[in-house]
Amino acid sequence: MLEIRKITLDSPDFAEIKRLYEDSFPANERRAFEPLVSDTTGHAETLGFYDGGAFVGFASLLLVGDIAHIIYFATEERLRGRGCGSSALAAMHSRYDGRRVIVDVERERVGAENNEIRRRRRAFYLRNGYEPTQVRYNWRGDDYEILSHGGDVSGEEFGNFYRTLDNETECLAEY
Repeated sequence: MLEIRKITLDSPDFAEIKRLYEDSFPANERRAFEPLVSDTTGHAETLGFYDGGAFVGFASLLLVGDIAHIIYFATEERLRGRGCGSSALAAMHSRYDGRRVIVDVERERVGAENNEIRRRRRAFYLRNGYEPTQVRYNWRGDDYEILSHGGDVSGEEFGNFYRTLDNETECLAEY
């Protein structure tokens, strides 16, 4: 199993993780990274994954009640397809045992430039024990669905999750 380290602004690997974040997500999906890493409310956590001390990838999650929402998750490009992502998910499932872990994925769309990536990303999560929910939404002109590990999540629960964050944190001001 991979080693997990909680990442802070002072972490030695912060710059490397921010680089992977910027390289892995299109500009229209990125938000200010520092507020997620420096959250003091207990509702946001950024984790680094390490194999034998070597940096493998990271995840940023939002936490409310028994739901842990993976909002950013990436492994180093040279390590993709080698099981590192699956190992990182397994490590997160252990860390958040007793919580439902959810992730949003772009829905497949005929004509989408990245439709094959969307299909592969969804298949990756399904292979790792995630199941589709009924939660669908549109954000910035693209359609997403929520996949869940450890139990279903309703639309009402998903809405309450974000209302709680809006009321208790500033880390999502741009969401």
